[in-house]
Formats: sequence, C-alpha cells, structure tokens
Amino acid sequence: MSADITLVNQQIENYFTHIETQIFSGDMFAQWQGAFEVKKVCVKKDNADIKYDLDVRLQHWPEGVVVKVYKHKALAALPSVNNPAVACEYLKTEAAVAAKFWKDTFYFSHRTDLDDARYVLREGNDMTEEDAVTCLNMLKAFIEETESILAAK
Repeated sequence: MSADITLVNQQIENYFTHIETQIFSGDMFAQWQGAFEVKKVCVKKDNADIKYDLDVRLQHWPEGVVVKVYKHKALAALPSVNNPAVACEYLKTEAAVAAKFWKDTFYFSHRTDLDDARYVLREGNDMTEEDAVTCLNMLKAFIEETESILAAK
C-alpha cells in the first residue's frame, strides 16, 4: 500500500509542478506574465495522501484575494479572499459568503454554485493529466472573473 500512495503522491506532485509551470510560462496565461505571485504549500507525510495548495494572485489584487488550486481530499479551484470586508466591497454585497470547508475564507466570485462547482474531483488521488488541464482552465476563468470584479469597482 505505501508504494501505491507514494506513486500517487509523486504523480500529483508532477501534475501540480506542471500547473505551476503553465502559470508562469504557458501561453494561456501570457497576458499576465510577470504579474503572478504564487504561494505553494505541499504537505507530505509517510503513507498518507499528499496535500497541495497553489494560491495564485496577480500583484495588483487587493491583499488576501487569491485563486486557490488545491488537492487535499478533493481536487478543486476556488476564488477566495480572507477578508470579508474586501469581499463585500468588491462584490457589492452586504455579507460575504463563507467558503464551505475553509475557515476564515470567503468566495470572491459572483457565482452562487461554488460549494459544488469548484470541484474537479471529489477524490483527488484519482487526478489525471486531463484533470490538471481542467484545473488550469478553471484557474484562468477565475482570474478573468476576478479581474472583471476588480475593474467594475
């Protein structure tokens, strides 16, 4: 079993390395090149599932606004902010919507279906190359939406 989880973890780490490479040098993100900040957190434990987070933001975004691409149990992409006042100010709402399962995190999106729609896979260990592409497409869409929200203020 440990050899299996080690192999799965290595594969997931490779997919996330590919995602990060695409963010910084892929054609799909060319319009923002040089403006990205990415905070990477990777938690590996012997004989346990890998947890991987990429908090992606553009330098001009308000502090705390990120698009998180993550694999914990699930694989997902999540546009978020850690300050409810920032969410209310830019989204023009009276109350920030808490991101389900993320403490002190609020959605930074006009979408109302993100409790479910943010997921690529509910079982992140099943991640494939196609799922990595889906993550990249979701990331781009959330970056574009965030840019639109910020421009509308």
